[in-house]
Amino acid sequence: MKVKPKEVMLNLPIALLFDTQDEADVFASNINTLINGKVKVKMDNVGVLGGRFVTIYYLQRNDEYSSIREEFLRLIETEELGYQE
Repeated sequence: MKVKPKEVMLNLPIALLFDTQDEADVFASNINTLINGKVKVKMDNVGVLGGRFVTIYYLQRNDEYSSIREEFLRLIETEELGYQE
């Protein structure tokens, strides 16, 4: 029986929150298992926000990646400053 690959739409970059860093790693591995070809999803562990790990998944670092990363860094910094006051 032959299995033909299906086209799957993937909108990247995307930022996701995880309870543990291991969950973020497993997610990246699962996505890369599904992707056919030389292109692999990369990940950037941004930090912790609200007790959850923020990870950005991307194919290349472009303007959209940078704006998402900067927004989450700002949110993390704001949260840290709020806890210190």
